Amino acid sequence: MDTRGHLWQGAGMSKRSLFLAAALALATDGARAQDEETAAEILSDTYAREELGVNELTAPSIQRLFNELELFKPVPVQLLAETDFERTYSNRFQTSLNFGALICDGFFAVVAEQKGLIQKVGRALLRQAKSLAVGQRLSTHANSLLELGMRGDWAELKLELIKTQAGVEEAMIELRDEEMAHMISLGGWLRGFEIGCLVTADDYSPQRAAGLMKPDVMDYFLERLSTLNPRLKDTELVTSLTSRLEAIRKIAGGAADRAPSRSEVEQMRDLAVEINTIMSARVNQDGQIVKKD
Repeated sequence: MDTRGHLWQGAGMSKRSLFLAAALALATDGARAQDEETAAEILSDTYAREELGVNELTAPSIQRLFNELELFKPVPVQLLAETDFERTYSNRFQTSLNFGALICDGFFAVVAEQKGLIQKVGRALLRQAKSLAVGQRLSTHANSLLELGMRGDWAELKLELIKTQAGVEEAMIELRDEEMAHMISLGGWLRGFEIGCLVTADDYSPQRAAGLMKPDVMDYFLERLSTLNPRLKDTELVTSLTSRLEAIRKIAGGAADRAPSRSEVEQMRDLAVEINTIMSARVNQDGQIVKKD
């Protein structure tokens, strides 16, 4: 019997939380309208949101995100443009991580006011949302993002991203997919951290360097990675990613009471670039990274 976690190949439900199982059992034989009503009720319950992986660490407010991203302007537009927006993945783990990274690219594209990038990000999100079974929930928001991006209406784009965040949260709850929520959030954070490190290493300032320090976020995601199904957690894909995140956390721990130095930022940058390369690496059915010729 294959005991790989459902994030690897197929969809499923985490059994870790008795509360989660009991709360969501109420909606198992209801119509979609009833399902959405249940999702709305859970969204208003702080404890339930936490059990489902929806909290201020995994889904911080959009306004707070934009305020933090302002610290890392000018946005490295060329780096964003090099993203392979047509890429798809054969497993839900990588699809979830890269879906989160795409959302992060969308935030940076809005900050940089790049119409073309918004168009590419929006279309890529639509494709990947379908493979994660959240396409119906997000299609309206994604289409609106495309339209607003074409018009260059940046104020409305920010408001639409707030609605999109709510849609993502509701979709996660409807899917009963706690792990997917965590991996989407992790992918977004890792991409943002990479870009922040790149910008800070190129134009160092203590304020920017201090803005990179999120030890509570690092600890949270390392804990989430540690709870993955062992068959998934022990793959080369996951162990390679985890070991580098642990190395970043160690550097952050050494700079607990001060802004990290330029050298430390450069070390974290190199590790972050490696992580994001791993996130999009080609892997075989056992999660082993396929080496390039």
